[in-house]
Amino acid sequence: MNQETYYLINGYRLGKCKEGEYYLYNNGKWVYDKDQEIFGRLYGYDPFEPPGSPYAWGSTSVIDEIEEISEEEAEKQIRKDFEK
Repeated sequence: MNQETYYLINGYRLGKCKEGEYYLYNNGKWVYDKDQEIFGRLYGYDPFEPPGSPYAWGSTSVIDEIEEISEEEAEKQIRKDFEK
């Protein structure tokens, strides 16, 4: 069974989670999200908060930057990016 969850970041950047690992769609291929962009947004991590700030996690404005989308929507986004 293929268990993948797709995300749209800031309305244009495509990401996915597959088997607990996060990937970003970049230049026509899926690459490992080494900077944890997806994870950080899902949990509201604000990188502009100072170290140790109690407000670094749980920022609703950061959480609002990412939305879960269907596989079909992800495929549409890939086609749209390909046509550019």
